[in-house]
Amino acid sequence: MRTETGDAPPARTPTTAFRTGAWAWILTGTGHLTLAAVMGLRPEDPARARATAAMRAYTVEVPGVRRSLHDIDLGMSLVMAVALVFGGAVCLLVARSAPALVTRSRSLSGLALAASLMILGPSVLLLPAPPIVLFAVAAAAFGRALATARPSPQPPPPAG
Repeated sequence: MRTETGDAPPARTPTTAFRTGAWAWILTGTGHLTLAAVMGLRPEDPARARATAAMRAYTVEVPGVRRSLHDIDLGMSLVMAVALVFGGAVCLLVARSAPALVTRSRSLSGLALAASLMILGPSVLLLPAPPIVLFAVAAAAFGRALATARPSPQPPPPAG
């Protein structure tokens, strides 16, 4: 199959890999939001109630605003989960609306790979298995998209 310019269409491999990485981000954020909702609905056991009370009792002043450690932890957690869903959704939109940014450029895949690796590191040290697995999948997928992208040849500079 040829395009209007007579060129063969770009390979789908970088786009498919890129979409896989994007879905891993979305699943991580969605899973975290779901877990937060489920945890908020279930009754607290005594040990968790004591830990939560201690976090609520300890306050931190962030320029002009006083918040409990519990509020800061919960707020950062929810904001990051939403940001992951948003970032993954943006990546899916780019792959669909401007696939050349994935198949012919390495910039976006490289940025997504770097972000995935930067998130994977602390995940391995601090988080349970699901985000570790999902960020490893994202890193592998964005790495594959980066490795299989074929940049457009640059036109020669004008003579003269």
